[in-house]
Amino acid sequence: MSRSALTSPTVSWWHEAVALFRKDIKAELRTKVAISSVGLFTFSSLLMIALATAQLKDIRAYNAVTQEGSLAWDYASRMGMLWVLLCFAAFAGLSHSFVHEEETGTTTALRLSMCAEAVYAGKLLFNLTLVLGVTMVVTPVYMLLTGMPFFEPVKFLTLMFGGCLGLAAAATIVAALAAKARGTGALYGAIGLPMLVVFLMLLMNAASSLYKVGLPVWSSIRDLGGLLSYAILLIAMSALTFRFVWEE
Repeated sequence: MSRSALTSPTVSWWHEAVALFRKDIKAELRTKVAISSVGLFTFSSLLMIALATAQLKDIRAYNAVTQEGSLAWDYASRMGMLWVLLCFAAFAGLSHSFVHEEETGTTTALRLSMCAEAVYAGKLLFNLTLVLGVTMVVTPVYMLLTGMPFFEPVKFLTLMFGGCLGLAAAATIVAALAAKARGTGALYGAIGLPMLVVFLMLLMNAASSLYKVGLPVWSSIRDLGGLLSYAILLIAMSALTFRFVWEE
């Protein structure tokens, strides 16, 4: 039976995506698989970071040339550590996005009832919601533990949203590839590593321009634009190629 025979032609792919998103939210609230994985990893990592960085707030590196001290644990490095934590937390929990469909046997039903674009959009929306929720909880606690300041809120929030969008996009397409390959967590990390390297480099550039005093405005706009452009490009390329992965 074809998909057109099961669905009304008036139902758009966006309505199908929202329906899948609601289904995943209800399933997650019932099983709490992703929330438990992400929450356990995140807060255990926060505890270790709190113990490891208790003395780093006041440590200064001495420059022999200028004979001045500067923070060895600067704000850009702290932002980089935050996103390393969030990346590992997200990949620990979001790897089940498509594996759950394969294990429960709902993959065939989704193929017959929804188009590939709707499935990708629904899964991306679910992953983005989870990443944003974790980030909103973890970031204030992390900033308090490490002494990170909060200034230029528009740029800071743009940086955080761009990071969440890129992370959710990478996790979604990698989860689909790993599920089709019947992969484990190790395969999930191996496939996602190239995306994460570029992602973290762009994040560090944006964080450096955000916290470095004296840089021109266009520099921070350029770095933030590069981060958002990477996230949007990753979503666009994933949407174009997802059909071949999903309908294989």
